[in-house]
Amino acid sequence: MKKIIYISLFCLIQIAFVSGQSNDPEKKLNAAIYQEEINGDLQEAIRLYKEIVQEFPIDRPVVAEALYRNGLAYEKLGNLKAMQYYEKVITNYVDQPELVKLAQTRLDRLIKKEKLTVAQLASLQLSELNKVDANSLSVINLYEKGSSIQKGTRLHNSSLSPDGTKMVGMNYTGPGQNVALYDRMTKKIQLITKYDWTSEGHGYTYFPTWSPDGKKVAFMFAGWKGGFELQVSSLNGEIQTLLKNDIEAQIIPRQWSQDGSKILVFKQDASGFYTIGLIPSEGGSFKSLYKTQWQGKLITGIKGDACLSPDGKYVVFSDGPKDNFDLFIMNVKGGTPTLLYGYPTNDLDPIWSPDGKHIMFVKENKRGSFLYALEMEKDKPVGKPFLIKEGMRNVDLENWTQSGVNYRLTLDFHDIHILPMNPETGTPTGNPKPLDYEPTGSNLSPVWSYDGKYLAFISYDVMPEIVIVSTNDKKTRHFPIEAPGFWELIIHNLSWLPDSSGLSLNVMSPSDIATVYHLDIAKGKWQNYTPPLPVKEMVRTEWGPDKNSFIYTKNNSGLFQFNTKTGESNNIFQTKDSLSYPFQGLEFSRDHKKLTFTFKNADKKSNLIVLNLESGEKHIIGQNYWGPNFSPDAKKILAYSSETKEMVVLSLEGKILHEFNIFNYFPGTRVVPYDWSPDGKQLVIEIRKTILETYLMKNVLK
Repeated sequence: MKKIIYISLFCLIQIAFVSGQSNDPEKKLNAAIYQEEINGDLQEAIRLYKEIVQEFPIDRPVVAEALYRNGLAYEKLGNLKAMQYYEKVITNYVDQPELVKLAQTRLDRLIKKEKLTVAQLASLQLSELNKVDANSLSVINLYEKGSSIQKGTRLHNSSLSPDGTKMVGMNYTGPGQNVALYDRMTKKIQLITKYDWTSEGHGYTYFPTWSPDGKKVAFMFAGWKGGFELQVSSLNGEIQTLLKNDIEAQIIPRQWSQDGSKILVFKQDASGFYTIGLIPSEGGSFKSLYKTQWQGKLITGIKGDACLSPDGKYVVFSDGPKDNFDLFIMNVKGGTPTLLYGYPTNDLDPIWSPDGKHIMFVKENKRGSFLYALEMEKDKPVGKPFLIKEGMRNVDLENWTQSGVNYRLTLDFHDIHILPMNPETGTPTGNPKPLDYEPTGSNLSPVWSYDGKYLAFISYDVMPEIVIVSTNDKKTRHFPIEAPGFWELIIHNLSWLPDSSGLSLNVMSPSDIATVYHLDIAKGKWQNYTPPLPVKEMVRTEWGPDKNSFIYTKNNSGLFQFNTKTGESNNIFQTKDSLSYPFQGLEFSRDHKKLTFTFKNADKKSNLIVLNLESGEKHIIGQNYWGPNFSPDAKKILAYSSETKEMVVLSLEGKILHEFNIFNYFPGTRVVPYDWSPDGKQLVIEIRKTILETYLMKNVLK
């Protein structure tokens, strides 16, 4: 970064400016600063800063400062375009750490100052992704407006066929998770596989990828009794198994070679790591090419990818430690990978152009993602990567066909709202208001403390943490979640200890180990209670009835009370002939004398149950209710009816006392967890909105 220029030097700056000595980048930078800070001519300063960037691209310190000062000038004009210049400094000039730090600070302040809502952020992302750039890029949505996965009018994780007329993806409308085909002409969906995920001998499918002639699809099959297979199917459902992985580890097809003879595959080992390799498309042995640093239960959401060159001779892939993935290339005959492009950011999702002359990838940092391309001559880069498009956050590149680049956008927003309630009736008394907390869009699982003095939730904007808000003075405390590999885990069931001295949450690891973490608020330290839990499945927990015990679920055995001091577990509710994951919701009454939950038997009936912990008595108070929540006096239960789609207030005898439609307040969203405050006057609600879109970007390099 340049040294600060004091006012005593501005006379020299002005002389340089007037005399037109503009061939010196530093002199021109000083002249631009003079226009900005002394003359106050922001438009002229902006013009000069832009000229510096264009005329002196190799002088990185000067260009970085020009971009930063351009951001300052736009900020003074009240123009949010300033954010773009700060992001360019942060993304492209990490070799100028002082400027990066300043730009990051200014960007953070702008974001906080503007207080963008979830809806505005979503609108901003979508507008960036749909704009037509100066180089004639055009982006089109491959599904009609209003189509949805829930309605069965679009597919999940879909990709475009080589001829651009069809898409293949996942369908969930039947009794299973199947590969399906979407015809872009007729707008109709047909199943390719017909597996039932609840029946023995069946399973589920995932990761479908097209053959180059568009006549077959390779996909992963997960069996009902465990084990994974690489399967290939014709479009009319004729299935062949190419490779089996008998351990609980995946086999993920990524891409067919252009001649159709082999398939690029990610094969997972028992430790969770993935190896890139090839398998003949007609069957044969797996050829290992490279063991990556990727690790996780599902590769979805794990950074890193790979792609074959059109001639089938090379594979480009992304690999590296967390938040520092680089691009590598290697010959499919074997050997040592060569670093293709490395920078102190994440370089992800490499895909090859159909003619083999370019590799496209996503460059990612904490404040944005950008689409770059790199010209190639066989396995060697020609020149440096060049920018194709900004605004590519939450995007996964799928494939590059003759029609263009197919990519998917996933936007998942979580916001917390407070709904005023009548404590006697359990019905709303006004409209909900967003929780007064920034940033928005990444906050979930809100729960009240038992004394009503605090509201806790999980936030993951910059780093995963527990946030505790005082209901008295609105002050917040922050506790980082010390669970390694947060983004690869399933974290849920945030709950308070009965004396409000701490919180707990559940963590499901990639290897299916269920762990309960306890946060001691006073000490600010975490403790976990594993391996005592004899469970290798998704568990639900609720802390109590005292601070030394909690309740946890075990699918085929029921509910258990675990003592953290002795490590003993006692069965308090027995089950048999239950379905997988039969428990939904688990909550104590405020006095910890009752427990309510929903339980689904093998007959698929979902029963809302109240268990008296003192007497051991249990009774069913209704069916097809979810998310039960005790009223503060434990005489009523608030739950969601899957039949009427209404929130229902029930007596403990099962009588419906009141009903209201919570979605009238939040159209187009999902209301997931909610918690009734101890005084009964407020309901805290988590609102989720997920945007899943599939796009085609045309005229990429024209």
